[in-house]
Amino acid sequence: MAAKIITVFNQKGGCGKTNISVQVGGSLGRRGKRVKIIDADPQNTATRWLAQAKDAAPFPARISNLSGLGPALHREIRADLENFDYIVVDCPPSVDSPIAGSALLVSDLAVIPVVPSPADIWAAVAAKKLAAHAQGTNPSLKVVAVFNMVQRTAMAKGALDVMSEDENVPVLKSQLGLRSAYRECQVMGATVHSVPRAGAAVAEVEGLVDEILKVMK
Repeated sequence: MAAKIITVFNQKGGCGKTNISVQVGGSLGRRGKRVKIIDADPQNTATRWLAQAKDAAPFPARISNLSGLGPALHREIRADLENFDYIVVDCPPSVDSPIAGSALLVSDLAVIPVVPSPADIWAAVAAKKLAAHAQGTNPSLKVVAVFNMVQRTAMAKGALDVMSEDENVPVLKSQLGLRSAYRECQVMGATVHSVPRAGAAVAEVEGLVDEILKVMK
């Protein structure tokens, strides 16, 4: 069976694209799936993250740094479809980059991470437009938004209300909180599953993966 492709992208940096890419990819790998994470961001954060893994505890997904392929990225993704169950693409922080548009041409699901703040909600508008444009060529592409770095505040609730008004891009019920475990696991070259006493973060990630799989059915 050909791999399902999940592309994580947004216009704005600092919204947690790499965190979601690595947590989702690693969690699928922990479930016994063959997973490849494509680091398409020139900052190479995902590559550096997974490079921290020890030989005795390898990361449960492959990593490929393909940030230099630009608009040809979709061809490389297609070449690996039969070798994996899931391919997760971590895009650079700009919808003007040809990378996100190329990945969306062959993706099954586009995930837009959004921090619940006015600036991030404004930035998400451009990401939604890019996804809508990609759907013209790839009509089977599904698009969702995920709230990341969430704090339980009135602003977060207001942001959720605003984002939920867009029926074309549903906001997933699963959210990732603003937790130190998401930073701690980076130096371990792992997902939050390896961080001691990170049960709440693990539950968030597992819930997000379950919901993503449901959307892609």
